[in-house]
Amino acid sequence: MPAPVRGLAATLIYDIGLPVIAYFIADLCGASNYLALLIGTLVSGLRMVWVGVRQRRLDPFALFLLALFGASLALTFATGDARFVLVKDCAMSGTAGLVFVGSCIIKRPLAFYAAQRFARSAGTAEQEEFEATAKTGAMWARWYRVSLVWGIALLIDASLRIAAIYALPVRLAAPASQVLMVAVFALLFGWTVISARRNQAAARPAVAS
Repeated sequence: MPAPVRGLAATLIYDIGLPVIAYFIADLCGASNYLALLIGTLVSGLRMVWVGVRQRRLDPFALFLLALFGASLALTFATGDARFVLVKDCAMSGTAGLVFVGSCIIKRPLAFYAAQRFARSAGTAEQEEFEATAKTGAMWARWYRVSLVWGIALLIDASLRIAAIYALPVRLAAPASQVLMVAVFALLFGWTVISARRNQAAARPAVAS
């Protein structure tokens, strides 16, 4: 599996999986919906700070994540209503979707900066390999495609989760929202891995010739 894809897998597991796990553990321990959601938010922030300290750099993708977390944390403390916290999380997902799509409009596809970040964290050899091919015509078209797919999927995810939050009791809406988010990200990751492998397979004949 390519280094950027491995990096994406690690990001999904740690950046998304850990907050969700923290939420369910807090919920099982008897915490209120609001407190459980708050704990999940704080775990996400601690993970982000740890990554920033370890890598000692803030690239555009890291800044994007940090801005989302800052807005998310501020809104979390703005009210004690669990349903509002859930909607806030959906709004952050929708904002991420808009940023992904908007990055294509301004010709700075966010997927490129995300892959660049993962390649840097994988080591010098992987970073050099990434930089050598990342800005070719075929790869640049891929960054646009990946950014659009992620952006549109996140917008759909936010819409579905908001609908579920207002259609279900809070006790059911909270886990339903978390599960739906995990499912959407899992599908996006699966598509990203498959498309990356197809892209590599298509590039091999060109390299060989």
